[in-house]
Amino acid sequence: MEKAGENLLLASIRRGLILMIPVVLIGSLALLFSSFPVPQYQELMARLFGQNWQDFFIYVHDGTIGILSLAMVTCITYSLATELENRDKLRINPVIVATVALCSFVALFGINKDGFKITNYGVTGVFVSILVAVAASLLFYKLSSIKLLRIRPFSDGDSITFSHAVASIIPAAITITLFAAVNQILAALLNITDINDFLADVLYHLFANINNSFLRALLFIFLIHFLWFFGIHGSNMLEHVAQSIYVPALAINQELIQAGGEPTQIFTKTFFDTFVLMGGCGSTLCLLVAVFMLKKNKNQRRIAKFSLFPLLFNINELIVFGFPLVLNPIYLIPFLLVPLLLTVTSYAAVSLGLVPFTIQTVEWTTPVFISGYYATGFWSGCLLQLFNLILGTLCYIPFVKLSQTVSVSRLKKNFEALCAEFKKSERSNKRHSLLERQDMLGSLAKALAEDLKYDIETKKLTLFYQPQVDYEGKVFCAEALLRWNHVHYGTIYPPLVIALAEEYQLIDELGLEIIDQACSTIKIMAALGFTEMAVSVNITASQLENQDFSGKLRQLIEKHQISPKALKIEITEQVALENNKWIKDTLNALKEMGIELEMDDFGMGHSSLMYLKEYNFDTVKLDGSLVREISTNMNCRDIISSIIYLSRSMNYAVLAEFVETEEQRQILHELGCDLYQGYLYSPAIPLADLLAYIRRSQG
Repeated sequence: MEKAGENLLLASIRRGLILMIPVVLIGSLALLFSSFPVPQYQELMARLFGQNWQDFFIYVHDGTIGILSLAMVTCITYSLATELENRDKLRINPVIVATVALCSFVALFGINKDGFKITNYGVTGVFVSILVAVAASLLFYKLSSIKLLRIRPFSDGDSITFSHAVASIIPAAITITLFAAVNQILAALLNITDINDFLADVLYHLFANINNSFLRALLFIFLIHFLWFFGIHGSNMLEHVAQSIYVPALAINQELIQAGGEPTQIFTKTFFDTFVLMGGCGSTLCLLVAVFMLKKNKNQRRIAKFSLFPLLFNINELIVFGFPLVLNPIYLIPFLLVPLLLTVTSYAAVSLGLVPFTIQTVEWTTPVFISGYYATGFWSGCLLQLFNLILGTLCYIPFVKLSQTVSVSRLKKNFEALCAEFKKSERSNKRHSLLERQDMLGSLAKALAEDLKYDIETKKLTLFYQPQVDYEGKVFCAEALLRWNHVHYGTIYPPLVIALAEEYQLIDELGLEIIDQACSTIKIMAALGFTEMAVSVNITASQLENQDFSGKLRQLIEKHQISPKALKIEITEQVALENNKWIKDTLNALKEMGIELEMDDFGMGHSSLMYLKEYNFDTVKLDGSLVREISTNMNCRDIISSIIYLSRSMNYAVLAEFVETEEQRQILHELGCDLYQGYLYSPAIPLADLLAYIRRSQG
């Protein structure tokens, strides 16, 4: 099931359906407000806004659910086009692909031909819209890959958008023409003027020869949900069956009661709507309860919360298309099984006399339990609904668990791919925009950025500390290092966190949160008697460019009542090399406050001694590559020796990072460097472990 869920086409369709959530929600609520099943509400709205007050909500519905198929073609095609572009590296604007698919869909149904129905562009045409979105996209991409069909731009100076548009003329023309031809062929050879009507007629004739009412009822419910699974509005497709068989059955019960007799028809339209569907498709209320019971997946719960209010009034499109249930192989079994099971239990309850026959037409927006009472006139109808709700929920629970497991597994794979992509760009020293990507990795990056924002606001980020020691092994400072433990992915690679924060414009909030925690740590250490201890914090260029940074830093120092000297600000040599006026002003302001400055990664290859003099750094941290090769590369020793020699005349300290062996430490000592940081002493550790380490180092 996981492999099926990762299929490119299915994944693109599901993402397209998720993109439909705003449209579906707005349209569903408009439908609810226009048909809310309370007479007092209807009368009040008529008095306030006139007899035609429902027109407003009808127009909103027309602009959303009324053109759902058109919107769905666009969203699914755009999602699929983006994935194909990233997979095949064929540069075609996804908007062009979506437009071609939309035109193909309209060409398939036509507008001016006899028998045209605008409902084909609403919920009724959803299944065909999915087929057209996929078929038109794949066909257009295939044609676009043929060089002979791609018109070259007229000049080298034309924009990329213009080039894409011109190159797509012939593939687009062929694609749209072929779908128009299918329209003509179906009408001429098979006398099919409306695909949806054709499917409805086929389904109706399927029931014509079934005499057993129980088997016919099971088939009726099965087909509704089988069609829904593929995006076809099952209830609409079987409406002719319902009107011919199950609506008259309710009328028979009503006539018998009026004549003083007993009702005889168990299977009525009200029976299905009230006890089996409970107003919704596939007993989606059972799925919703199961999701709320299993609190593991935050995204599923978020969708369930959005779906809850409409679903209480039996508007289930949001969860069917947004969850989604359509074309989701994980939910296929319960989606088909639960309504069949509820048909059996409801039939048994009525047959055994535990619940009365349905005798009233119930408005489809009537909430569960209320509808059970109205349909039968007894509270036993509500109890049957409660029993069915519990039974359906129990059936859905294992599949919700499976869905959450598959979702976590899929997300972890995507997360690993995102980290690999980021580290690849990191190694090549190329700035890589993650949030601008229009694929699954881009979506994941955006979700991570949102999670980061939330965890910053709720103070869920933590700091680890790597001790800095002298030659005797005594701790004099600790570098604060960010650790973000994500609820799904565990500890996130810190450079990726910083990159997301900068790209999502969270770096100021993140930086201040880190400094706030560092200041709190300094205060804790001072209270324990470690008054000479300091903490260093890494700062990015974008933070230093913020004119408010120094002022906010002063506020944090005053808030925690610590000495400015206990807080060290660490910047990379690359930041200093930017030679930005705001950066200079901010660093000078920090020095005036008494904060010490450290230059990290000194000796990376762009070193310039003028920056040591201009910024008046207190400490220079040797680049790790110099320290790692100090045992085998004489050039590294010479460079380090020169830096140490200069430190004596320019009055700055030299600290060696990435000290991992005793041999490295001894060579550094012989060269005159007696301040160290690295795994020889300790990795980055939590605050409690740092405090214990300081105690041990001080004897």
